[in-house]
Amino acid sequence: MATKIKPATPPFTSFSSYTSFLNQLRDYGAVPTRIDKTLMPKASGSQSAAMMAALKYLGQIDDAGKPSEEFKKLVLASEADRKPMLAAMLAGRYSFLFDDPNFNVEQATSGEMAEKFRALEINGSTVTRTIAFFLAVAKEAGVKVSSHIKPPAAPKGTGTKKAPKTNGGANPGDDDDHPTGDIERFEIPIPGKASVRVIVPASLDGDDWEMLQSMITVYIKRWKGFKTKEPQ
Repeated sequence: MATKIKPATPPFTSFSSYTSFLNQLRDYGAVPTRIDKTLMPKASGSQSAAMMAALKYLGQIDDAGKPSEEFKKLVLASEADRKPMLAAMLAGRYSFLFDDPNFNVEQATSGEMAEKFRALEINGSTVTRTIAFFLAVAKEAGVKVSSHIKPPAAPKGTGTKKAPKTNGGANPGDDDDHPTGDIERFEIPIPGKASVRVIVPASLDGDDWEMLQSMITVYIKRWKGFKTKEPQ
């Protein structure tokens, strides 16, 4: 009996991360002979893995990380010159949408679009993220897509019961606006008061943290009207 092979999953990284990576390579003036995670030093493990998976799905690198000639041209092109390249990329890599006679990407609904992606054996928030990537590329490339199509809402929760809130505080996992691989959450308890919930990018580094501390100090002082204590 033949083993069923799971279809490849379309990109579920954010389009902004994808374009930022292209621009980073363009700023170097040349595309390296191999694309790997060392080119993404500030990205978390899940972010770099999602980017590598996206590049492979789009045919821009092979399994060994060797970039295709089309990818090299895309990286080094200007924003204007990238548009037709991105349109061609969509037509070739999303053939399950464009080549289906029973599906019209210019007239379909959000439900029909979600069904097409779920047929690839993906579900949950990944459906939302894959559709969001497709729509962002289509918009950038000028590819017409039905105005009825929007990414489906990300599912709330994963079936695990959340701990009850105390003192008016919020649970670290309550915020579903961001993919969990892109951010990290933690809480700082304040005796007798609600905890402070902090959400930061997973790729936060030392320089980012130093800047963030100074910005938070200035913002909170101005917002709350706190006065700087004079040294004793």
